[in-house]
Amino acid sequence: MSILKTKLPATLTCLCLLFSTALISKVEAAALYNSIYQEAKTQLPPDFYALYRIVDRIARANEYDSRPWQIIRVAKYDTRAFAKNANTIAIYNGVLEQLGGDASALACMISHEMAHHKQRHQVVSNVEKAELIAQIRQEAEQKVFGRKRKTSPVAAVGDFVVRRVIGGTIGTVVGGVLDNRSNRRFRKAERRVNEIVEKKTKELEENINKQSREDELEADKFAYIASVKAGFHPQGCLRAMSVFNRIPGVKFDENHPNIKERIAAIKTLMEKYSAVNLVEEGKEKLFQTQPLTYNLSASQTSLRVNSRHGASVGDDIDRMFGY
Repeated sequence: MSILKTKLPATLTCLCLLFSTALISKVEAAALYNSIYQEAKTQLPPDFYALYRIVDRIARANEYDSRPWQIIRVAKYDTRAFAKNANTIAIYNGVLEQLGGDASALACMISHEMAHHKQRHQVVSNVEKAELIAQIRQEAEQKVFGRKRKTSPVAAVGDFVVRRVIGGTIGTVVGGVLDNRSNRRFRKAERRVNEIVEKKTKELEENINKQSREDELEADKFAYIASVKAGFHPQGCLRAMSVFNRIPGVKFDENHPNIKERIAAIKTLMEKYSAVNLVEEGKEKLFQTQPLTYNLSASQTSLRVNSRHGASVGDDIDRMFGY
């Protein structure tokens, strides 16, 4: 797949060496960086340019730049973004439209998804959930029947019992219709298994949702801190939540806290963490780093913001030693 690739010019490599020894002033660094961003603005589509600038600042100000970040734009109208795979963030068109013009609100949402990755939050997929439920059933059957039923040579089919296929032949029907007493015991045992499975499955779903809600609130916390460190407006997270709260039909899953709860939690964070201190801390990190390079996919549907080491080992060598 062909890509549009930016590469820091040789002059930047030399200046970065001076920069590392504090021989380059902040004014000179700002002028140099502006030229890099102006070039990016001419090369990238408007939405991806905005996303690049946001990810670049958040990653550098918070030391999230040791690994690359992949931004995928989903051509579907939805007001969500979500973290998936390793350092990959998917953003629906609806997010860009609803938060259009408010970089700080969009930065908070991006920071939220980055936080899921940094905090190693795990999302239980439908496949994984099905496997857990299957394990619950297996354990229930072992408890009720006294053994793992999958090792039993007998399987129940309606009111009949047939032997499993052994040596390529089907065993004969054993005893025809089950003895009524045995049949009642079997059905009672099956009901007991189903009761256990139903109870344990409910507990599993409750635990998954509880953990997910806690993860969302934790991601909100780090989103506020990271976006403010990157220089975005402290009210950005509140504005993002307010936008979604006003959109008709927007309803988060039960594994998400409701909007009012999230807004209240963010307000508490704003009181706890001084925006001034966060901004100063972020400024220092931004000055000590250089703009990240990027790769735009040929289809212009995804953007890779490279780590501080560059897009390849060769880039890292060039950054360290020049050409």
